[in-house]
Amino acid sequence: MAHQPGRLGHFLPYLLGRQLLAVFWPAGERRVATLLIGITVGLYSLGLGYLLNHADTIPGVALPKLLAAINTTLFATVLMADFLPTYRTVERPLPEPLPVSARLNAVTAFVLDLVSVRRAMSLLFLLVVVAVAPTFWQPLGLSLLVWLSAAALSFNMRLLLSVGRWWHPLFWLNLLCLLAAVFWLGDGLGWQLPISTNWLRVLAIAGPLLLWVVALRLVAPRFSARYMVERTTEPTDSRWQNRLSPEWKLYLRKTWPALLMGVSFKLIMLVATGILLRKGDAGFMKSLFYFSFLPVISFTYVNNNLLGYCWVATANELERLGLTPRLLTGYLRLALPVVFVDCLLSAGVLLALFPRDQWKQLPLLPLASLPLLALGLWGSLYKAKPIRKNIDFSTIRNNASTLMNLLSIGLAAVLYLMPWWWAQVALALVVTLTAVVPVRRILTNHGPTRRQLWHKLMQAQ
Repeated sequence: MAHQPGRLGHFLPYLLGRQLLAVFWPAGERRVATLLIGITVGLYSLGLGYLLNHADTIPGVALPKLLAAINTTLFATVLMADFLPTYRTVERPLPEPLPVSARLNAVTAFVLDLVSVRRAMSLLFLLVVVAVAPTFWQPLGLSLLVWLSAAALSFNMRLLLSVGRWWHPLFWLNLLCLLAAVFWLGDGLGWQLPISTNWLRVLAIAGPLLLWVVALRLVAPRFSARYMVERTTEPTDSRWQNRLSPEWKLYLRKTWPALLMGVSFKLIMLVATGILLRKGDAGFMKSLFYFSFLPVISFTYVNNNLLGYCWVATANELERLGLTPRLLTGYLRLALPVVFVDCLLSAGVLLALFPRDQWKQLPLLPLASLPLLALGLWGSLYKAKPIRKNIDFSTIRNNASTLMNLLSIGLAAVLYLMPWWWAQVALALVVTLTAVVPVRRILTNHGPTRRQLWHKLMQAQ
């Protein structure tokens, strides 16, 4: 198809196709993980569709709260994907010399922004539920609008920040829409508000979409290198960071977004579970208690691939001296404090918010820490992945071995659900003793292990 001179009308389908392929059909373990997540989301949506088809068995008050919870989860998931654990700026998809207007670049950036695993899985969830329970197309259609509105709200605010227009009236209007969404969704979950929810719903859903159109008219023409804020990639050390050892500086520079996200998720889940338990309404949160209570998240995010995060220092050590006890002591010096803080937070929340009959779970913290450290050593040594890029929420699950993450989660679940204390101790002891193999190979500078680790750290990513 011919295009007018000076225009590149064919670039958007090409970029979109490349983005779709890179996100949903990557190479290696990431492809398997994406497929597993898609299958899991599909099963959950089938279950919800079946539940909606038998809505007559659901209490009258529970069904509106369920639909409101779906909208709240969708809004938070789609919105915060671009802000946690790291803020993601809006960047021009095409460089300046190409004959593409700033406004068309902004539209392209928005379309490419929609292509992410989290947004796609939430959209897949909604579409499958609508297909299974078509009689609920009206509330689920509203959920689709919530999904699109949250994406537009995120893009609007980040576009204004990217061109240095945080003081622009559109930015504050977007914050007003965000506030309206919080109150509207909170009303669906049982908040008592003095204002009509109809106006809140219109402002929360239609507001960001209208502001997106206005932003394309007023702000998008400034979406060029002349006006965009320059980003610095040089790390800046604060005063407290200067007091840290070099290995801790390297570790925290790479891992602080993942560790911060893990701590935030842990505290949110534990506090929500504790409040629900005290109210006598644990629900599905209780089934996920072990995941947030035991020190699992820090391993699935970071410590199952600790040598991969510190790959520069690890490769330097391998090149100079090979596998030395310094690698083992470095792993313990970094992983042990993280596990200790993780367990301390869990114990504090348990003692503060949970009833006394749940305090019996405290011995599980040290019991689970040792086998998780052993699995983390296995993963860091034999499944290392060099982390060269910045961490963002869409890729955080791929920064460690999927196999080791599943083993860590499964071990925590078994330790939590096993009713016999002697079986818990025996399982923890057996898994911990498996660390003898990697420890001996490190201490003896095992040649095949050294070469395997070197090749994994030097592989392109």
